[in-house]
Amino acid sequence: MKNRSNFIQQGPTVWSILGWIVLVALGMGLIWIGFVRPFGTGKSEPSAAATELPVSTAADSTPTTVLYPTFTPLAVSPLPTVVPTEASTTLPPTAVSPTQVPSTPGIVAGDKGVNVRSGPGTNYTKLGYLEPGSQAEVTGRYSDWWQIKYNGRSGWVFGELVTASDVASVAQVEPPPAPTAAPVTAVPPTAPPPPTAAPVTDVRGLHPDKFEVEGAPGPYKLGNPIWFNMWITNQTSASVEYEYLGVQVEETGAVQKSWVYSEFSPNQHFSHHDQMHDKISAPGTYHLWLVIQFRDGNGFRLMGPVEVVVQ
Repeated sequence: MKNRSNFIQQGPTVWSILGWIVLVALGMGLIWIGFVRPFGTGKSEPSAAATELPVSTAADSTPTTVLYPTFTPLAVSPLPTVVPTEASTTLPPTAVSPTQVPSTPGIVAGDKGVNVRSGPGTNYTKLGYLEPGSQAEVTGRYSDWWQIKYNGRSGWVFGELVTASDVASVAQVEPPPAPTAAPVTAVPPTAPPPPTAAPVTDVRGLHPDKFEVEGAPGPYKLGNPIWFNMWITNQTSASVEYEYLGVQVEETGAVQKSWVYSEFSPNQHFSHHDQMHDKISAPGTYHLWLVIQFRDGNGFRLMGPVEVVVQ
């Protein structure tokens, strides 16, 4: 019992010593491998086939942290705010005036129409007739007549029967030669027929159907118009031309010309409504006649008289 007890007491001591010996040996071996062996003389040179590795430097041995660039958005400058000022106010576009095109001289036939002749006078041949409102280009002038373009040739119209426009620059032209037939000397238009002449019932195929003065005998106020009506029939199958047709004041010889340089068409039933103005200049009693004067200078009282009183 005594021996076993001693063994048990000595056992741990022996094992402890052995353990320390082993630990020391291992530590010495590690030290030799790690520090002594690389610098020893027994170190062998690497063979030629061995690949030479790059020698690391202190700088290389330091691990390098690679930083990827951080995306920084570009700063966008805001656009400047335009503040309108008086100087920068947008001006309206300047209107460009269109090129002025010269106006063409012309005439428009009046509400009674107009005859077109070969020259500036009733003694010239009649070429045709312009209906009321018809237009024609003016090419010249002579006295009270306009030269116009008519059916591809020159014609003439009496100025009082048309309305002319843009004719300020129209030049005077020489008229064509007058017809060889000597014109008949005309009686002045204001020369009244003899007071004793009775009205005719038929003159050159014209028959006066009726002549009336509205409101006759009046009285009419001086200066106011006196309205009248006429009815005439052309009983022939030919045109009847005349210089003027109107109403005459017997006492003064003044004539209110309703139509001038016109004609009655064949078998025409003609009627007209018109007024007399500025033909009676003083109060009194007057007698009005329906009269006509032809282009050969002969004048006739067709119907009347109608008595009127002017105050």
